[in-house]
Amino acid sequence: MKKIIIGSILTAGLFLAGSAQAKYIDKHTEANLVKICEAIQSDSKIKLHIAIRDSGINPKAVSKGLVCNGYDPVTFAIVSKAENTAKFMARMSNVNYEELLAKL
Repeated sequence: MKKIIIGSILTAGLFLAGSAQAKYIDKHTEANLVKICEAIQSDSKIKLHIAIRDSGINPKAVSKGLVCNGYDPVTFAIVSKAENTAKFMARMSNVNYEELLAKL
């Protein structure tokens, strides 16, 4: 019985340690993601394209997984009154820009 309890504790510890490591982002990647958010906010498609290219992250991954100030990229651009980058990010993530704008 002791072996089962100890085994369960060790297994739970490994799962908790693995989930803590999955949330780590190195400083370089974090800086690139911040640059992408700043480019979205700037309303310049050229700056946004350069920021995504320089980050080395797939544009589809950026459009689906990036969070800027708690918003997805399209919503963040709309809230920042960056219409050009909102439409650009909406096309990249296959989101209907007009429908999303109506909901806000």
